[in-house]
Amino acid sequence: RCAERRRGVEIDLDRAVREWVERYGVGPWHLWTKDDSNMSAVVDGRPESFAFRVGLCTLASGFRLELIQPLDERGPYAGSLARHEGRDHVHHLRLDVADYGDARESLVGLGLGVPLDAAFDGAPDVESTVSATYFDTMDELGFTLEIGRVPPGFAMPEPELVVSVPDTRQEVR
Repeated sequence: RCAERRRGVEIDLDRAVREWVERYGVGPWHLWTKDDSNMSAVVDGRPESFAFRVGLCTLASGFRLELIQPLDERGPYAGSLARHEGRDHVHHLRLDVADYGDARESLVGLGLGVPLDAAFDGAPDVESTVSATYFDTMDELGFTLEIGRVPPGFAMPEPELVVSVPDTRQEVR
């Protein structure tokens, strides 16, 4: 199974979500804050503490949009936003892979750098975490490639906010 997910870095997550909902009728969006309380990360081979807000929208096709707003100057998202002069942009695409270990080994075997290895906590009653690994494919593909591992039974925590498409608009699926 190979599903593609667009991941963008935004300077203002609330504005970006409003644009997707109001202009394009795409939603609902689920928003969370990620930081040391619910994730751990290694950036360019070193443990790093950083924070960001994230909005996820899963369409009926299984395609998922993810918008990210850095909350500090550390981590990969703030640096990417600075390199793009503060403009919203596509940061990475995630591929769901059948075997995370094999896919990781193959990509590392290509000599690709690993700018981020992260683990994200699930819902309070779930003991597993989601693993996400970025690979530096900017020169070849023009964006960062991500693979992830979602263990069986994993559940996301409750979102801090849900933004739905108003009833007057037809949701895009």
